[in-house]
Amino acid sequence: MNTMYNMSLSIHEVGVLLLVVIFLASLWQLDRADEVIPYLRKMRIQSPLILMAMFLPIFTGMVMMAAKHLEFTIPNIAMIILSIVLIFFEIKRSRPLKYASIAEEGAFNRYKRDAQKILVSEIALIILISLWMYV
Repeated sequence: MNTMYNMSLSIHEVGVLLLVVIFLASLWQLDRADEVIPYLRKMRIQSPLILMAMFLPIFTGMVMMAAKHLEFTIPNIAMIILSIVLIFFEIKRSRPLKYASIAEEGAFNRYKRDAQKILVSEIALIILISLWMYV
């Protein structure tokens, strides 16, 4: 049981690092985007990858909680809440692209401004909770 927990912890750490790297790459890609259509094409490929990367730490966290007999500590509850917040933020970030009018004047610039705030918030939340867990 201890081996499974240690392996899950290692995969969890790599998953969190991968998630931060993906969010940084998304922020960089968003900053470089000038037109909506090429950005939408990239997001169609990128969105499922982001979701898979988000669920890697969530799944390994569930495995670790099961190995610890579902012990709900303050850090575990904080990570569960963070997972829900990150999922909510990603939905909030991707929804305007799905329903927004491409022809509307200034819509993409408003989206970029809001999406940058969301991505920076996600990165900051992950870094803050990681510092709390490892310090």
